[in-house]
Amino acid sequence: MNQFVKSVQAEKKVAVLPEERKKDLAIVLYLLEMKYMTMDQIIRKFFEGAKVEERLQRLLDEGLIETKDKEMSLSCLMRPSTKGYEEVKKAFPDVKVPIRERSVFPPRLNHDLMLNDLRIRFEELGFLLNWQSETKLREIPFFLRSFKDLPDALCKKKNDKAYFLELEVAKKNPKLYRDRIKEYLEHLKKKEFIEANIEGVIFFCAKPEVVEIIRKEIPEGAKGISVQPYSKYFKAETQKTHEQVIH
Repeated sequence: MNQFVKSVQAEKKVAVLPEERKKDLAIVLYLLEMKYMTMDQIIRKFFEGAKVEERLQRLLDEGLIETKDKEMSLSCLMRPSTKGYEEVKKAFPDVKVPIRERSVFPPRLNHDLMLNDLRIRFEELGFLLNWQSETKLREIPFFLRSFKDLPDALCKKKNDKAYFLELEVAKKNPKLYRDRIKEYLEHLKKKEFIEANIEGVIFFCAKPEVVEIIRKEIPEGAKGISVQPYSKYFKAETQKTHEQVIH
């Protein structure tokens, strides 16, 4: 089995650590995979109630995570620190830890936060066995050679089938969608993708009109291309929290 297939099928191996430390570093690892998260997203993923602020403050005080926000709030944006990155590498020696993003890119912020919510929601629903974010896909040479622009994620479902994921937040020129679909259809025929059980790509669209635009660009008879509205899995309150971060 080649390195590419192993990377798709790999499961995380966790070093022997005290339980509380393991939980802390699991948060930092998740942040590294997703670049950054709001406090609300961290709570939904990792906490079930009390002492959330106290726990996160401890991570901040220890220098494992960082934020530019002066006060704790649900919209507070948190990132892994350089120290957090180094600690995660030591704690999880068998995990390919994504390189830490050095800064937040404002034009991508809303997209990235919506992508975070999609992963968290799918994990809540029990859809996923594995999620490889764009930051992790960058570490796989085969993907870097294959794609001009990397997918937003590669998701492995419980039936052992894997799918690329694309999140479309804004409306684009239809030709861009046409070219992207053509690229995916070419890749899905390749031996490496077939061996890794990669079945297709799912486009999640924030705007209803984009759903229809992309569907019109799918060639007749093409298999492995799915287009779904992002709102299918979320309530309006999620987007309001993101708007507080951006503004």
